[in-house]
Amino acid sequence: MHDSSLMTARQSEKQAEPCTISLSSNAASLRQNLFSDSRTRTDRDNVVRLSFDNSAGSGLLDFIEFNPDFNIIVSDCFWAQAGFIKYAGEGWVRFNFCIDATACFDFEDHGSFELRGQELRVFYQPEGVECGHRIDAGGRSICVTISVKRPYLETIIGKALDLSPALASRDATDGFFFKRYELAPASLRAVADLLKMRHRGTLRLLYAKAKSEELLVTALSGVQIDDTPRAQPLLRSTDRQRISEVREILDGQFADPPSVSALARRFGINRNKLAYGFREMNNRSMGEYICEKRLETAWSLLLDTDMPVTLVANEVGYAHVQSFSTAFRRRYGFSPRSLRHNPTAD
Repeated sequence: MHDSSLMTARQSEKQAEPCTISLSSNAASLRQNLFSDSRTRTDRDNVVRLSFDNSAGSGLLDFIEFNPDFNIIVSDCFWAQAGFIKYAGEGWVRFNFCIDATACFDFEDHGSFELRGQELRVFYQPEGVECGHRIDAGGRSICVTISVKRPYLETIIGKALDLSPALASRDATDGFFFKRYELAPASLRAVADLLKMRHRGTLRLLYAKAKSEELLVTALSGVQIDDTPRAQPLLRSTDRQRISEVREILDGQFADPPSVSALARRFGINRNKLAYGFREMNNRSMGEYICEKRLETAWSLLLDTDMPVTLVANEVGYAHVQSFSTAFRRRYGFSPRSLRHNPTAD
């Protein structure tokens, strides 16, 4: 474990009180490093609340362990300063129900993932795969993160439920996995309930566990695989025209594109039909199309201007130059700076 933080939080006179909670080593290191001057309140050995208000930011963090294979972190924080933490892979499946965030996950060779706004992120970080967590200055972190071991998923839902291979405990590959989903209304309500829960002691633990299991149910419903063939949406001429107009919007706003839901509302088209129709008409998803436009534009800016690489990254929509460099290298096989050194690269 090599956790570190660039946060320069002021050390308060009152140090954190000792606690005996037995969470993952990542969570323990997070408490020790990022919130070293936080105020700690413990109702039980497996329920800890940290509160902080210093030069790094302010907010609350709850760590709750239901059993060694099932725990949650409830976060409602504002970051005044940028920071960086590194998490070691511990073989957890994580369900991150996010209301607001401005950050980035960098999973080494597996790629970087910008964390923006409201969504559900489901990912599996195998042991040995480290994650660099970059936090933007002026950003928020309002979310609930559920961490479970894959055998535990099988225990609570049974072996009959057909899950994505990355979630199933009998997955032969046992590899990295990162997926994004739209937050269901039921998930939004449960997250809000966890953020404002006022219970103490045993009642707090029972309430948090019930809400966390409710979140798991809604999340697993969204990632469950249905092998029954489904009729694809019928694309009428008006649908195709609207999808063409969506593409024009993305051509002009790829650096800060509207969400799929916002585009669907704007053009009066079903969200699923929009996503399916865009892929059918453009041979790629909207996310893939946006990434392609960003990198193609970055290529031109690197060759045709003297703009620093960091500014090129920001210009095309990447908040972190590391994320931009990783995406650029994955697409073209070399770094943005290498292109400038060898502008004849094919």
